[in-house]
Amino acid sequence: MEAEFFRSLANLCTVYDLPVPDVSDIAFPQNVTIAYMQVKEALKLKDKSADCIIIKDSAHSATLAVLKSFDTGHCLYYIPVRPLWNLVRTARQQPLAEMLLSVYAYLYQIARLPYYTESDSYLSGEYAMLQQWIDEADDEGDEEQQYREEQTEAMDLLNYAGDRLVTLIRDNNYLLKWEANIQAYRQSGDWDLETESLADQFLTLFKEYPHRTLFDNIHDELIAPEETERVRMEQYVSFYWSSNDCFYDMLFDTINNEFQECGVTDEPTAVQLLDTPQPRILNSLDFEKRLFDLIDKLCGILNQYDHE
Repeated sequence: MEAEFFRSLANLCTVYDLPVPDVSDIAFPQNVTIAYMQVKEALKLKDKSADCIIIKDSAHSATLAVLKSFDTGHCLYYIPVRPLWNLVRTARQQPLAEMLLSVYAYLYQIARLPYYTESDSYLSGEYAMLQQWIDEADDEGDEEQQYREEQTEAMDLLNYAGDRLVTLIRDNNYLLKWEANIQAYRQSGDWDLETESLADQFLTLFKEYPHRTLFDNIHDELIAPEETERVRMEQYVSFYWSSNDCFYDMLFDTINNEFQECGVTDEPTAVQLLDTPQPRILNSLDFEKRLFDLIDKLCGILNQYDHE
């Protein structure tokens, strides 16, 4: 254990150009503890985004690893589906709809964003709870009755449209035709540079990371593993219906109240294990940084189509 730890310590200090702590006059296990505390502090001064832990698993007794986490800002990355539904049903907007279907297909099929009408998704349960509230509401007058009818109609639509659209974004052809769809949009009468650029950036990300998902760098076994009440990736990144409907306030109030009870949020964390000499710092979060930025920009563009 002692030998393994100090080998990994030397590897870490080489990669990050840090002095190796001198604990030669201290006996085991205090020498490991003190060296670990010193290098942990030195690493944080060198790179505020980095932290180190000692890993013990089936292959390691005491090996240092450097962690780098992507700060999601405790935001909800929910991509609305109603804008796409509106575009698909508008003949004049078909080139835009086809291009966005390619983007949605990538996010669903490759990046693995959960979809709100699928029974195993977090938001499916949240919408089911809203449905239950509607069903159990007491109608005390004509105004309340009318509002309940509006909610019922909206719930029926979000389920119907959601089921129809998910069959489209499951279609692999939208990935195969992605570049052609961008070209067709570029030649359409409603072409917009910002929207095309966004689709291009998503396509570039797909080409550079053709198999990467949202969940590849989630390591709940390393980050506060003892914490059972945690906000998981599939809960704060998802497709949902709309940012501008009669359920928005209730939905987000419920979600925020649930998340406030959690002590940890699972965020993408790159791990570089220092059990062997390393050529350079390797724990990059380039994929996650770009993906979350693009999702944020996509939602901004979709807002103009998110209406009744």
